[in-house]
Amino acid sequence: MKILITGANFENKGAQSMLFITADEIRKRAGNAEIYFSTSEKCNLRNYRFKSVYLTTLTQKIALSRHYISLPLIKNTLRDCIRFILGRKKNIWQFTRLRELMPDIDVIIDVSGFALGQKWSASSQENYLNNIRIAKKYNIPMYLMPQSFGGFSYSDDRKYLLPEIKELLKYPRVIFAREQAGYTELTKRFRLNNVKLSADLVLQNKSIELSNIYRKIPDLTIPELKTSGNTAIIPNMQCFKHGDREKNLALYKSIIDSLISMGRHVYIFRHSAKDFEICQLIYDMYGKNKNLHLLTNDFSCIEYDRFINQFDFIICSRFHGIVHAYRNGIPAIALGWEIKYTELTAGMCQEKFCFNITDDNLKTEDIISAVKYLDKNSGKERNVIENRLTEIRRDNCFDAVSELN
Repeated sequence: MKILITGANFENKGAQSMLFITADEIRKRAGNAEIYFSTSEKCNLRNYRFKSVYLTTLTQKIALSRHYISLPLIKNTLRDCIRFILGRKKNIWQFTRLRELMPDIDVIIDVSGFALGQKWSASSQENYLNNIRIAKKYNIPMYLMPQSFGGFSYSDDRKYLLPEIKELLKYPRVIFAREQAGYTELTKRFRLNNVKLSADLVLQNKSIELSNIYRKIPDLTIPELKTSGNTAIIPNMQCFKHGDREKNLALYKSIIDSLISMGRHVYIFRHSAKDFEICQLIYDMYGKNKNLHLLTNDFSCIEYDRFINQFDFIICSRFHGIVHAYRNGIPAIALGWEIKYTELTAGMCQEKFCFNITDDNLKTEDIISAVKYLDKNSGKERNVIENRLTEIRRDNCFDAVSELN
């Protein structure tokens, strides 16, 4: 059996986590499956038990072309031949691999976290829809794993997407909507009957068998904290783009002041490589303190998942940073701005710890109050989270992939 995973990547730790868990769930059901994932990244996969296939808008067009020799193929060949002649190393045949692979693929599993809705450009949504078009052209069963959808209040220049979305989303065997808002949009607006409401697939997975991911299990870099009373701060660069930079920095300083006054050790680190700049800013703003620590680690999703266990609770603005905390029973104060944070926390009975960091009416004292509560009651909230996990894990979205079961 050959399986293609779309929507995953290594750059984003949430996307990496969904890739690893999908590979793990496939191996648990079809141990000898040949697994591919589509990406435009340059990945060294020598030690992984899956392969990559090059994906760009042009490789999608070639895969969708009626004839093998097509205008996109000719353009790409000429362009890459020129690059090769100029000494720019280029595999001039990589853009045909997607088309060559598709007739042999048995099932496509999409793990895009959020790629379809008014927030995204028309071109990026067309790329998402092209994966469905490809599955449809080659008559390959397709499943859209838990992800966000919508809203769909498009500007006039993008309304042409709506009939395309309605028609193409009929094709996947099952569409798992991660939030009630997305489920409602798909079932009411587009009248789809292949949609199910589901928790994030990272929460559904009980544990990853590393031998399902790696050929040789690597050494993991997981700092061992020598302190007790530990709280993590995991910021998100996007919060500073969507909200007021100076106000956000002042908010983090107030939070750190409160945590240190409680005698807690505060560790600032990133969930995404691009967030280190903000980690450094928050740390430098405060000044040296024996209870404040800045970590430079760029954790893999597996390292992050294990490291997070050393904290009583975390303060996090990365969606899957929070998901991995919940996966380990760790309470989180969620500083987000999208509905996915609201529904994630509500689904874990933790909505009182969710705050919109871009809201002009956000009160610092409300967050400090939540910090003080978790300082005393993190164990109580851990029990709430673990009870919810037990309920969530009664179902697994991969059980719906009939080709694997």
